[in-house]
Amino acid sequence: MDSFHEHGFVVLRNIIDSVHVSNVRSRLEALLGPVSAPQPAQEILPRIVELDPGFIDLAVSSELLTMASGLLRTSPLLACSYGHRKAPQTPAHTGPHSDVAHLQGIPHHASLVMIKAVVALTTVGPDSGPTEVLPGSHRGDGAEEPIRVTLDAGDVLLFHANLQHTATANASSESRLGLWFVFAQPWMRIFPGYEFGADFLAAQRPRIAADPQLRHLFGLADPYAT
Repeated sequence: MDSFHEHGFVVLRNIIDSVHVSNVRSRLEALLGPVSAPQPAQEILPRIVELDPGFIDLAVSSELLTMASGLLRTSPLLACSYGHRKAPQTPAHTGPHSDVAHLQGIPHHASLVMIKAVVALTTVGPDSGPTEVLPGSHRGDGAEEPIRVTLDAGDVLLFHANLQHTATANASSESRLGLWFVFAQPWMRIFPGYEFGADFLAAQRPRIAADPQLRHLFGLADPYAT
C-alpha cells in the first residue's frame, strides 16, 4: 500500500490462475466477436459483470476487494465495469489525463475517491498497448518519468484515479484483452449508463446475504447511515 500511495499505482502479480484467465478470456472474445474492419482503436463492453458469472466473480474476489477496501478505507462502490479489447496495429485512443480532475471541490492530491483496476487477460508487452502512467502525478507536485506498465495474463494493475495516465498504441500482431473495474468511495454515484439491472441485483441476493458489505459494492447501502 505504501508503494501505491507514493507512486499512484501497484501491480498485483499472478492474482488470477491460468484456468480462470483462459475461461474469462474465451467468454470475452465470444461476446466481442471478430475484430471488425476497419479496426476501431478500442472496443468496450459496458456492465461486463452482468454478462457472465466469471466476470462478477473477479470483481468481488477477495484479492481485489481486500486491496480496494484497504486503500479506500471503506467498503467500495463498483462504479463502473467494462470489458476491453485493443486490436492489433491500432493507435493510442487517449492522451495523458486524470480520471477525476474535472470533479470540482475535491483536493485530489490528498483524497482518494476512485481506484481503477485493470485485469490482464492477455500478456501486455511494451508494444501491446500498455497503459502508460506518470508515477507521482496523483499528488499534484511533479511526476517521475512515464512508465509503460507491462503485465502477464492474470496480473492486475491498480492505479489512483488522479494519476496521469494514457493509452498507447498496440503495435503488436495480437489484441490486448482485459477487464476494467472502477472502485469508488460509497458516497459516489455509479457512472451514468453503468447502473446495475434489477435482474442482476436479484441474482446477487445470496452473495450479498453471505457478505453484507457487498451492499455497498452494488450501491444498495446508505453510505451516510450510522
